[in-house]
Amino acid sequence: MSTGLKLLAQSQDDLGVMSAALQDAILQIRDIRFDKSAQTLTFRASRFMHEQKSSKRVKCGVLFNNVLSLTSKNIDRSDPKAFLVLLSILYDGGKKNLHGDVKLVFSGGGEMWLKIEYVEA
Repeated sequence: MSTGLKLLAQSQDDLGVMSAALQDAILQIRDIRFDKSAQTLTFRASRFMHEQKSSKRVKCGVLFNNVLSLTSKNIDRSDPKAFLVLLSILYDGGKKNLHGDVKLVFSGGGEMWLKIEYVEA
């Protein structure tokens, strides 16, 4: 019995793999949580399970650690039931994957920027 896909991202390349696994994942605004004191961003999503022969949607959880701040653009947080479709996860950071920005890109022009101490997702 398969326990499902488990990924750990500790580099820009790892985030690329995670981005591919989460491409076109659907999530609701209410399922996004930023805990400033714990420096974490978490969300629950429904993603395509491309790693199996027959693609199907499965629920997944995503955790970003070491998040110093979070900003967003073109995301209306007033409706917690609104849906977002994740297109990609991008990394723009310094050497050795320290002190950078992770950008979550959503359909319709929505974006979230996570200022991070180092890559760990």
